[in-house]
Amino acid sequence: MSESQNLPNLAIGYSRARLLMFFGGSLLLTLLCAGFAFSWQEGKNVTTFEVAACYIGAVFFGLATCRMLWRLIAARQPVVFISRVGIRDTRLADETIAWSAVRKILFWEKHAQKFVVLKVDPLIAARFSGGLLTRTVSLINKALGADGVIINTGGLTMDTDKLLETCKQYWGAGRPAHVDHGVPEPEPAPEPVN
Repeated sequence: MSESQNLPNLAIGYSRARLLMFFGGSLLLTLLCAGFAFSWQEGKNVTTFEVAACYIGAVFFGLATCRMLWRLIAARQPVVFISRVGIRDTRLADETIAWSAVRKILFWEKHAQKFVVLKVDPLIAARFSGGLLTRTVSLINKALGADGVIINTGGLTMDTDKLLETCKQYWGAGRPAHVDHGVPEPEPAPEPVN
């Protein structure tokens, strides 16, 4: 029995405790920004910029609060599936990325957030470019240094380091043997000396 046959299929969902923590933080920031915006309108030494920044913050964090609430309600199903065949993140697409199409698995950290980045074949990457918003985010991520399919572990039951280890283990077991061990090129025949 090979190593790849011993690996179980994994299903990773959202952690209710992490989502509650994110929900509480975004709710607190929403209330803080809204409170400043409404109380500062009556103040005399407050600039219009400060009030506008608080309104924008209240809207931004309010939307984040709604998103976290929605995730808390809908977090019953797993979202990341890892098998001997490949990995599938239903938040990105309903397709499984075969381990044979993954060229490299990287760790990426930006602004204290950690991600797993899969460098995949260009034809596979084109399938995940999706609509205008997804392409825009992909271009921004590429400019920031993450070129590939990004798996965000925020709110999941598995942290980034463990997911990275797991992906590398399944990737190593799921790739064909000829990918790791290339056939050496024959040496050129020596030229006769006269």
